[in-house]
Amino acid sequence: MTKSADLDDKLRDALLESLASWEPRASVPLALSFMTHGDTEALAGFDRLMQSSPGAESMLKDRYLSPPPDVDALRLCPEGSLGRAYVQYLDDNKLDANLLRESAFIPAHKARGDDQGYLAERGFQLHDLFHVLTEYDTSPLGEVKVVSFTVAQAPAPYPAMIVASRPLQMMLYQPELLPLVMDAITEGWARGRRAKPLLPVHWEDYWSEPLTELQAAYQLD
Repeated sequence: MTKSADLDDKLRDALLESLASWEPRASVPLALSFMTHGDTEALAGFDRLMQSSPGAESMLKDRYLSPPPDVDALRLCPEGSLGRAYVQYLDDNKLDANLLRESAFIPAHKARGDDQGYLAERGFQLHDLFHVLTEYDTSPLGEVKVVSFTVAQAPAPYPAMIVASRPLQMMLYQPELLPLVMDAITEGWARGRRAKPLLPVHWEDYWSEPLTELQAAYQLD
């Protein structure tokens, strides 16, 4: 079945701007433009993928959202625990634990429906925890790995845009980097497919648990 390849002008402009930029977050405006100006059937396809991903049904029944993490309390968690590793990750990368809770993608998804909005909001709450659980760093390649892992677990527009657009950018501008990017994508993707579903888990209940035991339990080791 064939479809028209016509793109909205604003989406086309956002795609070209993303490909021309080496900023690590260059895909953010592209993905936001897709949420507003993307093909309606493609957007509906992402909705179906998200809602049929492993664990989505239980998440939509539960509707769990965690409160903002108490970073000072997490510093008191045992050495080697998930909570201590999370705080160390925030400190090392000078990150605000609440930054992604205010992502513009959340209202963009909520505009498409309550289910889409909830799944996106919980996903953004867990992005930094996915870095901790996978031990992928925040370098450009580390981010490619964690978004590839995320797409393998639950396809969503923003991580999918990074996975799709970064190899094209390398091919156009720096083809010698293409093997590194493709290795990062395939590593994160394969690991996400092997692991048990992470999104439905109330990770905030496990702050004091050993990180290595959680990684083993969810096939992340």
